[in-house]
Amino acid sequence: MDDNDLSQIDASLDEFVKREIGSDEYWEKETGISGFSLYALISPVLEGTILPSIKANALINNSTKEELRDQCIRALRLIIALFKALHHNVFSLCENEEPHDLWHHQKYDFLRANDLTRGIAIDKAQLTNVAADYLSHPEIRNNKFDWMLLDAFVFAELDAYTYHVVNTGSGTGINWAAMFAGKSHPKYYGLQFLFVSLGISLRYLAMPAIAYFLMIKDYGTLATILAGGWLLYLAFLLFGFPKRWRARKKRAALLSYLADLYGMLGDGTISPRRFKETLDKVAAEGVVLDGAVFSLVDRMVARDATAFIPSQVG
Repeated sequence: MDDNDLSQIDASLDEFVKREIGSDEYWEKETGISGFSLYALISPVLEGTILPSIKANALINNSTKEELRDQCIRALRLIIALFKALHHNVFSLCENEEPHDLWHHQKYDFLRANDLTRGIAIDKAQLTNVAADYLSHPEIRNNKFDWMLLDAFVFAELDAYTYHVVNTGSGTGINWAAMFAGKSHPKYYGLQFLFVSLGISLRYLAMPAIAYFLMIKDYGTLATILAGGWLLYLAFLLFGFPKRWRARKKRAALLSYLADLYGMLGDGTISPRRFKETLDKVAAEGVVLDGAVFSLVDRMVARDATAFIPSQVG
């Protein structure tokens, strides 16, 4: 292929891209958002990195024009599928939930877990399907797509686990401080102190106070029963404390490992060897990540174990 062939392919792709993505009018109607343009959201990645990488690889591999065009079309369709997996609520957006781009490295905030106003809504099943399709076509694989999938998978796991630990108390109830804090960290810590203090008062002081009140009112039998029940409750808490402490310590460690793993993906240059070591540590601690994550990382290590640059073309 020469430059003339590439120009012909570019011309034919332009028309296909417009038809495959759909007009801005279509997306405005479907999303209900004035000025919404899917093309504007995905074109920086598609035309800035993905297609140039595929073209560079096609020249290296001496692909035919037909092969290159098919690869570009497949990549475009995967990008659209990836967008829908990362923004699965795009056809039912509420106020302040509009996507800002295809994908970028997210700022981790434990108070914003599962928050759709960040402009993302990840469907892990759809994301897994996109990854499987992408990995089955090595001819279109490139650093940017690898990185987007890795970043999205790890963030989805971090986000879900954060919500599980922080907002639902690991499935034991509701974190009222997180519910009423309104994403404000000072307010969260203030409410946390208030609710913890209230909980300690009710759990450890209220019962003996009531028992004492009953005792001075000559309800000795009832006071004794109440005090006995309180002592049994304390014994139960004391007996289960080591197990609860170990579970809490493990949850904190897993959250820290996941946050560290995700933080590594925010660097402009990533060390595949170091990333794989951290990934293996996270997996050994019990975090279950999609198999595509390990396939992508193995590819990174096989190509160059010392440096992976997400923005690199080719």
